[in-house]
Amino acid sequence: MEYGELQSPAGCDPRSGAGNPAGRARVTLLLCTTAALLEGFDNQSMGVAAPTMIPEFGLSPAQASVLFSATTFGLFLGAAAGGRIADRWGRKPTLAASLFLFGVFSLLTAMAGGPGVLLVARFMTGLGLGAAMPNFIALSSEAMAASRRLSAVTVVMAGMPFGGALSAVLALGDGQGWSWRGIFYVGGALPLILSVFTWLFLQERRPHRAAREHHAAERLESVASVLFGPEQRWTTLALWGGFFFTQLVLFLMLNWLPSLLIGLGYSHAQATLASICFGVSGAAGAVFLGRLHGGTRRRLWVAVTYAGMLVSVIVLPVAGASFGLTALASAFAGVFIIGAQLVLFALAPLYYRRTVRGTGVGAAVAVGRLGSVAGPLYAGALLLAGGGSTVVLLGVAPFIVLGGLAALRLATREQCGD
Repeated sequence: MEYGELQSPAGCDPRSGAGNPAGRARVTLLLCTTAALLEGFDNQSMGVAAPTMIPEFGLSPAQASVLFSATTFGLFLGAAAGGRIADRWGRKPTLAASLFLFGVFSLLTAMAGGPGVLLVARFMTGLGLGAAMPNFIALSSEAMAASRRLSAVTVVMAGMPFGGALSAVLALGDGQGWSWRGIFYVGGALPLILSVFTWLFLQERRPHRAAREHHAAERLESVASVLFGPEQRWTTLALWGGFFFTQLVLFLMLNWLPSLLIGLGYSHAQATLASICFGVSGAAGAVFLGRLHGGTRRRLWVAVTYAGMLVSVIVLPVAGASFGLTALASAFAGVFIIGAQLVLFALAPLYYRRTVRGTGVGAAVAVGRLGSVAGPLYAGALLLAGGGSTVVLLGVAPFIVLGGLAALRLATREQCGD
């Protein structure tokens, strides 16, 4: 069984369905890609704003870690609820409402006058972000014919690291007198605009609407049955393991990479440039890795991806005074770390039937968000205990190994064909 093969085990609907008409599919993919880009923008915005935000509010490393994790805790709750709500009421209204919530509280982040308001604003932003993600993942998957879903969703999700790189570019304006708050003004206004476009122009796939109406008349299948039925439990656990450990590493890097590089002796501008390399290379590499993981040698590419992650984080702290080598290591870390996560995002909808896909994808995203919370907290705890940047970077190695083992297990599981 290969990643690219869409088999229909027991418990999966065997109907594969054709893709949407070309025009509607393009609109759906464009809107979903933009939503992914804005999510990626916000994911990295705290990391690139931190070097100036933390001193302004006088935050300790432990307090900064809590602030970083507030968004991802909101993401966890939002993802768990957003996918389930969408299975009942539809992906389009859930996505539009989520984007609106995300935008409003990102603007509040920009206007925060103290740590308390900032903490609440970041948590509520996370709720909106979390509810949006399982829906734009599922919508982009359902817009395409079965044979093109993995590559199409990987391309859509590549918008996330590009968005992260865009936030890093905006952070360079700090040297020109543009406050970190400007990042969140931009990151708040754009989702509000996108929520309107989503409501006006996005169309759900007709078979999904019909299935939703059918389920509205009946009791929605229980979460336990969707995730841990006889044919699903090991698939769900493997998917959850891959999401948790990969996102632990990813969000630690997104939130702490600029500060860790400054701790290694680089300037703020150099650290920001390295973060841009991390995001841009990750987006480009994800598209390439998506094609490789969809081929016939899936176990090999899983092993290569996670081995690449391991080597990259080991090279970063031993690069010495060579910024060129550090930037290159950051770029390769982006390729493998971001690439691994985006491939998992693309795979998640393929393991659950359409009528419960929001629940399955939302649960996987939610578990990944627990890793997103753990990663920044883990880095903050190591720094608080006296460990330096080198200790933090080398300390993620065991989690990379565990994530790789879970992904290898997932590679053996069967996919739904609807």
